[in-house]
Amino acid sequence: MNFLKKILFLKYKNNPYFHRFYTPIQNKPLEELTFCSFDLETTGLDMKKDEIISIGAIKIKNLKIDIGSKFYKVVKPSKIIKKESILIHGITMSDIEKAPPPEKVIPQFLEYIKGSILIGYFINFDISILSRYSQQLFGLPVLNPYIDIRDIYLSKLQKEYIPVEKRKEKTLEELAQEYKIPVEKRHDAFYDSLITALIFIAMVKKDKPTVEKIVKKVT
Repeated sequence: MNFLKKILFLKYKNNPYFHRFYTPIQNKPLEELTFCSFDLETTGLDMKKDEIISIGAIKIKNLKIDIGSKFYKVVKPSKIIKKESILIHGITMSDIEKAPPPEKVIPQFLEYIKGSILIGYFINFDISILSRYSQQLFGLPVLNPYIDIRDIYLSKLQKEYIPVEKRKEKTLEELAQEYKIPVEKRHDAFYDSLITALIFIAMVKKDKPTVEKIVKKVT
């Protein structure tokens, strides 16, 4: 565990919810670790103001998708969602009206990810928003280590000595295409998390040492 993480844990270890939502990640081979790929759909892209409207996740155990671990919840925001947003994710006001509020869903999800290394695409955005809710409800941020599959891809390009000016940012679809993973649906929190999980597994198969190095760095 790096110095900054130690400081963070010292800050929050006496929080009454610390042990409910967090357990240390042991130094183990990749095959023995639990990863959790997750994605949020939100009312917009402002990390400080916009709200979660759905959470999707799937766990990876023994470097295989754990189908039985699927997590998907629609979350009721405090404000009416924009029509443009509905066109992207397909979640309607009818879906929202029937959905539970954040205070019901967020603790379920924090318990679900306990003991997992989180994986995502542009994951800093999702972690920031989820941490905002966790701070508001329980007084502590998301403490799980996390990895962005974009960083794994960047490490791959660096190993191949591809010049910085030629390194193009890839969309999730483009990454999936490169690793021969079909994409049938997008902007659905669960399916995006599933695609991300499949890309991660493919990355491990192609370059396990790089992934091991990144995992070791975040844990």
